[in-house]
Amino acid sequence: MRKWQKTLIGSALAGTLVVGAGIGTYSWFTAESKSAGTIVNGTFSLGELQPLFNHDQFAPSQLLFSDWNTIKNTGSMDQVLRATYSHKIDHANVNINKYKVGYIALKYKEKPNGDVLKDYKYKLDALLNGTTNPISSFAKADPSNYEVETGVLSDSEVQSLMKAEGDKSSKVITLGDGKKFWKLKTDEYIDIIFGVKLSENAGNDYQGVKYDAEFKVEAKQTDNGAKYQSEL
Repeated sequence: MRKWQKTLIGSALAGTLVVGAGIGTYSWFTAESKSAGTIVNGTFSLGELQPLFNHDQFAPSQLLFSDWNTIKNTGSMDQVLRATYSHKIDHANVNINKYKVGYIALKYKEKPNGDVLKDYKYKLDALLNGTTNPISSFAKADPSNYEVETGVLSDSEVQSLMKAEGDKSSKVITLGDGKKFWKLKTDEYIDIIFGVKLSENAGNDYQGVKYDAEFKVEAKQTDNGAKYQSEL
């Protein structure tokens, strides 16, 4: 009798354990949804420019050309450029207006060959040796699909600017600041060449004068409110 009771009780306990184990396998309905994102900032940089001039024994009536310099957008974002040409002399008793400055710049996606660049160098030579105009730069579509900008600063214009600024020995010329030509996409380049001519009217006071020039290019974002580094 006792043996039968023990067996019955044991069977009941086992059934309870099975039921309990079965209850634990049930769960509520659930669902899950996720969203993720990544932001990688663009890069913003310009390639290094090459030196402009390195020449001795310059004299009146002579014309000196720089090498072609390439402005490269080496970042991953479009840029707005400000290009300036600064020049000065180390003698306070003579006027920098005797140095006539001109330039030609080409904007392109595919680099022009050497013959094209040589042709534009001849055009700059003609500008500096012929009738000159104030540096009112202009850009136009070239038959070769290059955008071309050119400018020449005449003796009289320089003299007028010097009087206005009260400084005869130095000058900063702004070639472009955000105009269409001076907006550089990631797949575009600008090649630029400068020419400097010392006027035939420069006399003996210009002997031994040292002329220094600097071409500077600043870049900023194309977004509204963007500033150049020098403005921050």
